[in-house]
Amino acid sequence: MNASFVLNLIEYAQTRGIDKKLIDDEIPNLPKNWHSDNATVKVEDFYKIVSLIQKSLSEDGLGIRIGNFFNLQALGLIYQISLQSSSITEAFHYLKNFATIAFPFLQLTVYISQTDAKILILADNQFVKENTIVLESIMTIISRELTLMADIDLKIIKTSPNVTADYPPDWQFGEFYSLSFTPNILKAALQDRTKQQLEFLVPAFMKLMESYKEDETFCTKTKLMALHLAKPELPNLETVADAFYLTPRTFQRRLSSENQSFRFIIEELRKEISSNLILHKRFSITDITYILGYSEPAVFIRSFKKWFGNSPDRMRNITALI
Repeated sequence: MNASFVLNLIEYAQTRGIDKKLIDDEIPNLPKNWHSDNATVKVEDFYKIVSLIQKSLSEDGLGIRIGNFFNLQALGLIYQISLQSSSITEAFHYLKNFATIAFPFLQLTVYISQTDAKILILADNQFVKENTIVLESIMTIISRELTLMADIDLKIIKTSPNVTADYPPDWQFGEFYSLSFTPNILKAALQDRTKQQLEFLVPAFMKLMESYKEDETFCTKTKLMALHLAKPELPNLETVADAFYLTPRTFQRRLSSENQSFRFIIEELRKEISSNLILHKRFSITDITYILGYSEPAVFIRSFKKWFGNSPDRMRNITALI
């Protein structure tokens, strides 16, 4: 199966504090060059990693947290799908092709009527316990992809046999793993999303993530988690705390032990991201304000002046002359 997905899974494990040596000892034949087009991982080895994570992080909704961690990596794919899709049928065609290539053990069935659309996901193998994590993470990724194809709030109901009271409200108990929504909403909203310029935004985020990977502090892991959870706007404290399966109070105590705060971390990320985005006039000040999670442009402009000593517009004019 696709090695890049497995690499992201290992990165999630490390971000959650699992020693990579445990994974290397469990699966000694992992690819040397993860980014090669020909890099693959045996399905059995993939499930060994899932099992190791499951044993190390025994918690409800773990698959959802893993799926959310992969959102940023999925954005590039979402962009390509949405550019090519002009109908629901096309969108599902590209989505199904991606899922079956990336996860060859998946069976993905699509049902579409005038009033309902449902995606049924099945993994027909012997890894019953691990499939709770695998299928719920894949459902989370697919749900995010469908949502980003629309310019309005697309309500997607996800069902799983493992849903508990701790699951998000858009998850319901059901006999099968499935996603369902009203197809007319997606049909009306499906559009070319070039205005978001994800072809630039994703590499910018990925470059930031690469620069943090060698640092093992909890502060750095928090930065990595926040970048992974960006949609593309940065997440709030509660979202990041939940990704670590911590209460907000415990999460803040962990940061305080390193003399850091979530507010400071987000401000540092905003500064770094804005220094990239301001160089590209395709992003308006309003666009950058939204991506960075500020309430209004005036608040962003004040922060920008504090960081760089110039307004965003003046900085753009200066860089244009260089």
